[in-house]
Amino acid sequence: MRTGISIAALAAGTHATAQTAQQDQGAAAGAGQTNPGSTIQSGPGTSGDATTTTVASGDEIIVRGVRGSLLRSIDTKRDASTIVDAISAEELGKFPNRNVAEALSNIPGVTVGRDGRGEGRSVTVRGLGENFALTTLNGRVLPTDGPDRSFAFDVLPSEVISGAEIQKAAQASQLEGSIGGNIDLRTARPFDHRGFHAAGSLEGQYNQFAKKGGIKAAGVVSNTFANETMGILVSGTYNKYKFRTDNLGEYSSNDIYDIVAGPNGQRSVVNAPDGGGVIEPYFYSVGYVLGERERWGGSTAYQWKPSDNFELRLDGIYSNYKDTEHNHRVSVGLTPFDNDGNVRYDLDNVKIDSNKVLTNYTVNDATIDVLSTDEPRNSITYQLGGHIDWKPLERLSVAADLSYGKATNNTGGQDRFVVAGIPGSRAQVTTRDNGLPDLLLTIPNADGTVTNRTLDQAGNADLRAHYIGIQGQNIADRSTSAKLDLVYAADNGLLRSIAFGGAYTDRKKTVDVIDNQYTTANNFGGYPFAFSAIGANVVQAPEFTNILPNLSGDFPRAIPAFDINTYLSSLSKAENNPNVLNPRTGEPYPTGYATQQIVPDQLASYAITERTWNAYAQFNVGGERWRGDFGLRYVNTKVDSLGYGTTVRSYQVIGVGTANVVFNPIAPIAGGGSYQRLLPSANISYDLAEGLRVRLAASQAISRPTFGQLSSAKDYSAAQSNTPVVTDAGNPNLKPVSADQADISLEYYPNRRIALTLAAFYKHLTNFVTTQAVAFDLVPTNQVPGAPASFPFTELTYVNGDSAKVYGIEAGGQYFLDNGIGFQANATYNRSRAKRAGLPTTDLQDAVPFSANAKIFYEKHGINASVSYQYQSSFTSSQYSYINTLAIKQVPYHELAASISYDILPQLTVYVQGSNLLDTATRRYSTYTNVPAFYEYTGRAFFFGVRARL
Repeated sequence: MRTGISIAALAAGTHATAQTAQQDQGAAAGAGQTNPGSTIQSGPGTSGDATTTTVASGDEIIVRGVRGSLLRSIDTKRDASTIVDAISAEELGKFPNRNVAEALSNIPGVTVGRDGRGEGRSVTVRGLGENFALTTLNGRVLPTDGPDRSFAFDVLPSEVISGAEIQKAAQASQLEGSIGGNIDLRTARPFDHRGFHAAGSLEGQYNQFAKKGGIKAAGVVSNTFANETMGILVSGTYNKYKFRTDNLGEYSSNDIYDIVAGPNGQRSVVNAPDGGGVIEPYFYSVGYVLGERERWGGSTAYQWKPSDNFELRLDGIYSNYKDTEHNHRVSVGLTPFDNDGNVRYDLDNVKIDSNKVLTNYTVNDATIDVLSTDEPRNSITYQLGGHIDWKPLERLSVAADLSYGKATNNTGGQDRFVVAGIPGSRAQVTTRDNGLPDLLLTIPNADGTVTNRTLDQAGNADLRAHYIGIQGQNIADRSTSAKLDLVYAADNGLLRSIAFGGAYTDRKKTVDVIDNQYTTANNFGGYPFAFSAIGANVVQAPEFTNILPNLSGDFPRAIPAFDINTYLSSLSKAENNPNVLNPRTGEPYPTGYATQQIVPDQLASYAITERTWNAYAQFNVGGERWRGDFGLRYVNTKVDSLGYGTTVRSYQVIGVGTANVVFNPIAPIAGGGSYQRLLPSANISYDLAEGLRVRLAASQAISRPTFGQLSSAKDYSAAQSNTPVVTDAGNPNLKPVSADQADISLEYYPNRRIALTLAAFYKHLTNFVTTQAVAFDLVPTNQVPGAPASFPFTELTYVNGDSAKVYGIEAGGQYFLDNGIGFQANATYNRSRAKRAGLPTTDLQDAVPFSANAKIFYEKHGINASVSYQYQSSFTSSQYSYINTLAIKQVPYHELAASISYDILPQLTVYVQGSNLLDTATRRYSTYTNVPAFYEYTGRAFFFGVRARL
C-alpha cells in the first residue's frame, strides 16, 4: 500500500490502531539498527497525513491521527544523528495545537512565552531565552518582524507547517547561532503523500471572557504527476477573531526613599540614593485590552525528481498578520512627594512590613490618569528558496540551497498613548499577599474638596487633557543565504563518510522610529484644562464594570474611557479660545497648536548589516553497534552599524530636575566589528541492546548579540531633565555569547508501542551581554559664558563579560494500548545561575526549573479524543525589576486543553476543542508576593468545526 491518503486507506485508518500488536515484531527488528544518517539536512523527516508501518508479513499499515503524529516524531528522534526532539502534523494541514509555539511546548525542555494577550509567541529551550534559539524554515534562517533576533511564532499560521525539529546538540554541519537549540520548521511537500490529495477545514471560535467569536478557514491541495517525477502543493489559511484580556498594566516600585522616625517619634521621608529604602510603588495601573487578530497566508512547494540521483525543490511561504489592540486603563502615581516637594503620605498611618514593603498608606493630592492606547502590529513575512540534491558520483552527494526572505512590521507613527488626568485626588493603598493591592480612588468635587466621589463617576468636567504620545517603528529584516554541502561516502573501516561545505548569510535589519516625542507630545502636558472647559464631549461611561472578575480585592473595576480620535479632534476647540489659556505663556493657544507633528526619530533608529561566512568539515564514523561524528566549524562574522546621535552644544543647570540644553545637529554614527570562531563538536551513539541506545555529545556554540545591542546610537536627551546619563549607547563591536556544552541521553524503543527517553545536559556560558555604566566628562562644544566647562556624566553601554551555568534533566515517554488508548508524558528539571556585574547572582531569566506535559488520547471507531495538561513551576521572569535587588518571579502556570472529533464519513470529520479550561491567569511578582509585577487574565477559548479530506 502506498504511503498517503487513498479512499481505501481513509476507510482503514479508523481501525488501523487495532492492528498495533501486529506491528511490534517487524518494528522492533528495525528499532535497534544503526542508521548512518546524512549531514545533508533539509528539515525534519516526512510528516504527511499518515505514517507507514511494515508488519512481519511485509504488508504496510497506514496510521493516522495523533498516534501517527507521535510515531513520526519518535522515528525522527530515533533516526537522527544527534540529540533531537520533533513534532509533526496529525494530518495534512492539521497541526496539533492552536499555533506552532504552543505545539513546541510539548517537547521536553521547551517553554512558551505568552505575548501579553494570552497567545503563545516565543519559545525558550532548556532555560535559555528566546534570543538564544535559532529558528529556521526548511533549514534556512527566518527573518523576524521585531527589533531583535527572536522569531515571533504567532506570525505563521499553524496550517502551513507540517513539522518541527529541535536539535539540542550541535554538529559541525549545522548552522551556528544557537545555544538553547536549533528550531527547524518544515513546510509540507508533494512527495510526502504521492498522488492527488486535498484537505480543508472551516472553524468557528469563541472566547468565553470576551464573549466574541471568530472564524478560520484553511485548505491544502497536492498532486504528483509525470510518472511520479513531479509534484506541486499549495496551502492557504485565513483566521480572524476578537479577544479581551484584563491586566495589571503596571506596578513599578522603587526603594529610593525611606521613612524614619525622629527623636520625638515624628516620621519623615528621606532620600535613600543607593537604594535600601522602603519599597513603594510609584505607579499602579489596572485595565483591559480589546483586540482583533487577523492572519492569512500560505505555502507552496514544487518537487522534481527525474532520477534517484537528482532532485530539485522550490518552495515559498507567505504570512500577513494584523493585530489591532485598544488598551484602556487607570494609572496612579504614588510617590511620596508632590511637584512642590511636599510629603503626600499620611505618615502617621503608614504601615511597613518586615521586608520594608509599604503595606498600608494614603496618598493625598494624587493624580489619577486615564489612559487609552492603540497598539497595532502589521507584520508581513515571506521566504523563497530553492534546493538541489545531486549525486554526481556513486560515493559523492551534493546539496545546494539558496534562499531569500524578508519580514516587515510597519507601524511607525501608529502607536498612540494618550492620557487625561484628574489632579487633586486621593488614593488609599493596602497590599495583600498573592493578589493585587486594594486601591481606593476618590476624585475631587467642583470646589476642589475630596469627599466620596469615585472614579466611575468622572466626566468631562473632571478629566483634563495631558500627554499625547504617538510613535511606532517601521522594521524591515531581509536575509539572503546560500549553502553548499558535500558528503563523500568513504566506507573505509570506521570512517563512514566525510562531510564538508560552507554557507554565506547576508542579513540587514533596519529600525526606523517615527514619533512626536520631541515635537508636540507635551503641548498640553500638565493638565491645563478640563474637556468641559472647551465644550468637548470626550469622556464615555465605563464599558465594563467587572475588570479582573476572577480576583478578590477593592481596586477599580469600572473606569471611564475615551476614544482617542475624539480626544485629539476636540483639542482644536482650545485654539484661540479666550476661556482656556496656555499656562506657559498666559495667552490663548494659537491656531494649529493641537496638530500633532509626527516626524522621524533618528536618535532611536538604526540599521545593522551582518555578513557571515562559515565552513566546516565533519567526519562520520561508525561500527556494528555505534555511530558518531566529530568536526570543526569556522565562523567569520562582520557587522556594520549605523546609528544616530547628537552631542551637547551648551549645558546650563536651571534647577534640580531641569537644565537648559542646546544640542548640536543630529549626525549619523557609523561603527562596526568582527569576530571569528572555531566551533568543535562531537556526537556518538551506541546501541547497548536491541532498542536501547545511549548518545553522548560535546560542543562549543555561540549566540549572537541582538541587533539593538549592536546599534552605534547615543542619546543625550536625558540631560534636559538634568539627568547626567547617556542612554541607548549600543556597541557594534560586541562579541557573541559563547558556551561549552555537553549532553547525554538514553533512549529505549522496544517496539512501536513504547518509547522512553532520559537526557541530561550542561552548559557554561561566558561573554554574556550586560549593561555597564562608564563615567566620562561631558565637555559642551560651545558652552555659554559663566557655566562650568565640563560635567560628570555616565554612559550606559553594552559590554561582554558576565557568565551563567545551565544544567538539567529531561525525561519522556509514550505508550499505546491495543484498545485505542495512548499516553504521552515528559518532564524537565532545569537549574541555572547567572552572574551579573554589580547585581546579586540569580536564576537565569526565563529558565523554568520544572515543567511537565501529559496527554491521554483515544482513537478508535472514528472517535478521536484527547486531554492534555501542561505545567510550569515558578521561575525568574527577569533578574531584576525596577529595584535591582528584586527579581521578578512568575508563579506556577497550569494549562488544560481537550478535544474530541468524530469521523462522520472517512473523508469528513467534525470536532470541538477547548483551551485554558482551568481558566488560568499569568501572574508575576517582584520577589515578595505583596509586590506584584504582572497579571493577565484571558479566559477560556472554544473551537468547533468541520474538516474534509480527499
